[in-house]
Amino acid sequence: MSNALRAIIKTNLVMGAVADADTVQGATDIGVVPCPSCFLCGNVGAELYTDTVDWLFGVPGRWAIRICSGCEVAWPDPQPRAEELPKLYSRYHTHHRVPETRFEGLRRAIRQCVLVRMGYLVPLPKEILPRLLSHVPSLAGAAALDVMNLAPSAIGTLLDVGCGNGQFMERMRDLGWNVCGVDPDPAAARKGRRQGLQIFVGTVSDVPDTTRFDVITLNHVVEHVPDPIGLLRECRRRLRPRTGTLVITTPNIKSLGHRWFKKYWRGLEVPRHLVLFSPAALTDCVVRSGLRVRTLRTETRLARMIFSPSASAREGNRKVGEQIGFKVGTKCASYAFQFLEDVMACFKKDIGEEIYCECLGPAGDDEKQF
Repeated sequence: MSNALRAIIKTNLVMGAVADADTVQGATDIGVVPCPSCFLCGNVGAELYTDTVDWLFGVPGRWAIRICSGCEVAWPDPQPRAEELPKLYSRYHTHHRVPETRFEGLRRAIRQCVLVRMGYLVPLPKEILPRLLSHVPSLAGAAALDVMNLAPSAIGTLLDVGCGNGQFMERMRDLGWNVCGVDPDPAAARKGRRQGLQIFVGTVSDVPDTTRFDVITLNHVVEHVPDPIGLLRECRRRLRPRTGTLVITTPNIKSLGHRWFKKYWRGLEVPRHLVLFSPAALTDCVVRSGLRVRTLRTETRLARMIFSPSASAREGNRKVGEQIGFKVGTKCASYAFQFLEDVMACFKKDIGEEIYCECLGPAGDDEKQF
């Protein structure tokens, strides 16, 4: 997942009010708070899964997940107390540079081809293979999402919330954007600053609300906070009035991967994912925060990445997030799963592993209502 995976810890501390807490079974050092009710409608959720574990990074304890069928949103119950959240991320490596794979050069060349078609002034690769592959819909879509599908006509100021070490910011800066980021991890901020990037240490609440941005990005952040509507409101206050755009990506609880793997689905990521959205639930949060939905759809780019760890966990493996590689058979099956999801997405629009949403601020006097 993105560098944002640890970047919301302090956001939770700012926004997450907690009541009297207990400790989760099997994890006596992690305080928890009961969370039986849907944060959107207040109704008690039905049990979706019981006795789930963190098979990614080995946070101790067993966790249940509830779902509200009316709002189409899910969440863990109980949830870790806000002050305990740093313990959940102690084994994460999301603020380090990701080593390049043998296919990264080809992937980068495909992205260059797509960026040229989007209108960015970047060199067009001379090789034929990336030019051909860049017309494959799934590859082209994934490449566009590497820049959060932002068109060059919108170039201006960009704030990346949960920027980590700033890899996404560097990419956007090289494309002409005036970028800055915010992250609560001082070490990650220092790494980004060594690359000449402007990074606030803290959360979006620590970015002056007198500053207005043309674009704010939340790349796999909103699922980590107990108050997603509050987070979206903080972003809205920092968008340029009427024209500013907020771009959100988050796992899709209605995806093929979740239907396939159920409690072993990579997107659940207990206990770090505090809210699991459907397209309808995310739309509801956006509207309640005072924003307007411009575009909302599901994307399949993560299907292959979701498949391999999910399949490994279903086989009984643990600490899968630290695995160097997967079995050849699992890797081959992940490509077949990617193809299947790409085909199914042509007919069933909510099947993708990831929700992509573009939002605009209120129009005119509507801002006064919020």
